[in-house]
Amino acid sequence: MKVIWKIGSLTVFLLLLASTVRADSISLSSTGGSSTGHANGALEYLGYGAIAYGPGGASTCTLPCYTPLTAATTPAINSTSTTAYSIAAGGWSPAISGSSWVSNTSLAGTTCSDNSCDANDFYYYETTFTAVGKTSYYGSLSVMADDTAEVILDAGTVDQRVLVPFAIVGADGHCATGNADGTDAMPSCGGADTVSFAYLPLLTGTNTLTIIDAQTDLNGAGVDFTANFIAAPEPSSLLLLGTGLVGLALVVFRKHKPSGMAALKS
Repeated sequence: MKVIWKIGSLTVFLLLLASTVRADSISLSSTGGSSTGHANGALEYLGYGAIAYGPGGASTCTLPCYTPLTAATTPAINSTSTTAYSIAAGGWSPAISGSSWVSNTSLAGTTCSDNSCDANDFYYYETTFTAVGKTSYYGSLSVMADDTAEVILDAGTVDQRVLVPFAIVGADGHCATGNADGTDAMPSCGGADTVSFAYLPLLTGTNTLTIIDAQTDLNGAGVDFTANFIAAPEPSSLLLLGTGLVGLALVVFRKHKPSGMAALKS
């Protein structure tokens, strides 16, 4: 009876330990716009700023344009409305599974015309999420945009890092097409750019994800994204889990050893 109790107790302990090893799992997506709240993927529209090409920050570029985009981390003009509207894909690629296309206006998209289309500017979106602050997370982030987008983690802080840079706009202002040889064409509205992470540090508590959408050819601007971050197991937790498994194996071995010896003696 004592052996059974030991095995049961150790098993429960190992299950609890295993759950803490992988406890912090974060899933984000742009589903539903910001009407569901400014957290866990629900994007809040912040405002806009003038488009800028290359180090000099020119505001215009005749297509085909193979000059990189450069944007400030915060909008020059703050929006009075923070709603990000869910919109149809139109001529864009379908939304990433589990998410939806969103924009600063419900009239956006490839079916817009005249004044309902977005001006050539940078459009800023933001969401927040909480983390336990492990030193290392792994996972992936996928993003699409018209024309292209930059994704920044914790913008404006000392921990700021660009997770996804702007693609080269190229010959088509509707979707980024990359350089003349087709390189550097993602993210765009023609397909998702997926970036994987192995050692991504997150802040303890609130983290911010900023998506800057670049509109370069007077069309409907929009973004779509999903992200998953999972805390990497700490070495000490893995060692403790391994030690517990060895202990469980020893308990089971000792439980069965006497009956084996008795069989040999008989």
